[in-house]
Amino acid sequence: MRDKRWERFVGTELGQLYLTIPFKEMAARYPSKKNKSGAPPIFSTEGGIGLMFLKSYLKLSDEKIIDQMNCGNWVMQWFCGIRLGEGEQIKDRGIISRWRVKLGKHLDEEAIQKILIKEWSGDIEDQKTNVSDATCYESYVRYPTDVKLLWECAEWLHKQMMSLCAHTKTAHPRNKFRDIKKVYLSYSRRKRKTYKIIRRIKRRLLHLLNKLFEQISPLIGFWKTSISFGAKSPVKANFFDRLGLVKKVYKQQKLHDDRPDVRIPHRIVSLFKPYLRPIVRGKETKRVEFGKKVHKMMVGGIGFIEHWSYEAFHEGVRTIKTIWKHRRYFGECRLFGGDQIYANNKNRKFCTQNGIFTGFKRKGRAGKNEEQASLMRSLIAKERSTVLEGSFGNEKNHYGLDRIRARTEHTENAWIFFGMMSANAMKIAKKRYNPP
Repeated sequence: MRDKRWERFVGTELGQLYLTIPFKEMAARYPSKKNKSGAPPIFSTEGGIGLMFLKSYLKLSDEKIIDQMNCGNWVMQWFCGIRLGEGEQIKDRGIISRWRVKLGKHLDEEAIQKILIKEWSGDIEDQKTNVSDATCYESYVRYPTDVKLLWECAEWLHKQMMSLCAHTKTAHPRNKFRDIKKVYLSYSRRKRKTYKIIRRIKRRLLHLLNKLFEQISPLIGFWKTSISFGAKSPVKANFFDRLGLVKKVYKQQKLHDDRPDVRIPHRIVSLFKPYLRPIVRGKETKRVEFGKKVHKMMVGGIGFIEHWSYEAFHEGVRTIKTIWKHRRYFGECRLFGGDQIYANNKNRKFCTQNGIFTGFKRKGRAGKNEEQASLMRSLIAKERSTVLEGSFGNEKNHYGLDRIRARTEHTENAWIFFGMMSANAMKIAKKRYNPP
């Protein structure tokens, strides 16, 4: 019976995807549970990795994936290494989220990519050609402005102060929070926001924040001395971390208001995602994006992460490092393609000295075989503009990387990484089991 069901499973698209992923080798890169006490986990580490691939492939919410498994979708169950009997259900609705936290916290993308390359090397064609480009996988966050950021800080600080007042049974301090709230709501409804109006409300918010800091300080001291052992805290565990972040935002915005000409490094744009930075892309429709910038190298139609960061970086200076990483992964690199941002003199010289043909626009007079060289450059440019650029759109439209709804830096890293690897695994599965 199992053999027949296994044949049915591997005959499905999910089953073919399952066969292309080295779950055991990937799971070995994660720490195992040291304490063996308690109930056994529903999913093993391999199953937790399977959940990440499953979410990217199906593009469903965590709750809908659990519902599908509970409704008897045995293909999804087998993909994640579990067998639910009749009447059995997964009652823990947050289990996928917790697996994302664990896998993101211990994610070593370099080591896992090496495992996947070893598994897929026989299906990756033309391993001596490398085309590279960068993109930004945007985070699901409201478009940040100084006024919105300051208001979020003031609103959070006022809420914490009210909780501390209720807990310590002290009167609410007097401030202008309600008045400024009305002003902010009126400002939000305005279609035309002039520089004069923005500057005025920013200064009022900065003054309010300074007042709230003065009022909450004695409440924190009184709460620390009066709270009894085991009593329920009126604030969350990350209260002091968030308070320090609000103070940092206040200092940055105060400096920006006093000295608009001074550049502020590592400027915070989101109170709830402080790791985000503005990535200036220069596009016509979207000049600035907020998310993780990924420099991707593609070999044989399969893309891998060469470098990623929430800080903006210039992908053109990463050409030499990309070629060295290609050599570690695949061996010799003979062809390199990139847009004109890569075509600086340092990169040209390095490629020439190492016998690497590039798709860069020729400088100087034509050589002996200019016709063949021109044809090669056009083919490399076509590979970059169609296959590589197309992979960005494919991942964002079909693998959940358009607006990433993760809440922390670690979970966002896991979301991006497994989304990209899911797209790669599907390409490998189609090559192996559905050849043209």
